[in-house]
Amino acid sequence: MDTNFEQLKQKILDALKEKAPNLKCPACQSSEFIFVDGFFANDLQVSLSSRQMGGKNIPTVPVVCKNCGYIMEFAVGALGLLPKPENKQE
Repeated sequence: MDTNFEQLKQKILDALKEKAPNLKCPACQSSEFIFVDGFFANDLQVSLSSRQMGGKNIPTVPVVCKNCGYIMEFAVGALGLLPKPENKQE
């Protein structure tokens, strides 16, 4: 599966329409959004006392409310758009 944003753009839109057909902004209840052309990668941290860069992360699709600017993030994996891990047999 291709993981390039431009290649996945239509699949992302289709998945959001299927899984959240009545999407409304939780802050202002608007239903008009800007679809940002890229992913966020939220790094997972094992400690709150230091910042770890790189490593495991949760890739998300940011969607911005046109009215108030509230940013929603949708996990790419939950949308069914992450490549399946390969079963490595040794």
